[in-house]
Amino acid sequence: MNITIEQEAKLYLQKSGISRLLIDMTPDMTNSGCGCGKSKKYYTPYIRPLKERETYQNYLHISLDGIQLLLSPKAVEAAQEEVIIRLEKNLFIKNLVLKGIGFIVED
Repeated sequence: MNITIEQEAKLYLQKSGISRLLIDMTPDMTNSGCGCGKSKKYYTPYIRPLKERETYQNYLHISLDGIQLLLSPKAVEAAQEEVIIRLEKNLFIKNLVLKGIGFIVED
């Protein structure tokens, strides 16, 4: 797995004083619209800054361009060969987004 932080995202992180990021998967349930009553669990990827005293066990720690990344085991499982962290802008809102980590659906 190769992780890249785009230049615009690096500048945003530097200006914001963010040096640690968490890449994790949020669990949720769905019936997948089948109407059969069987729910499936799925995981959605997300990225966010870590709080000052926040730590996680069994997460993959990667240091990249002065940024410390923590990846959950599920995020590592869902990651493709190329993972890109970029900055997305909508009007006045700026968000970090991931490209290269997809959904996981479990039965």
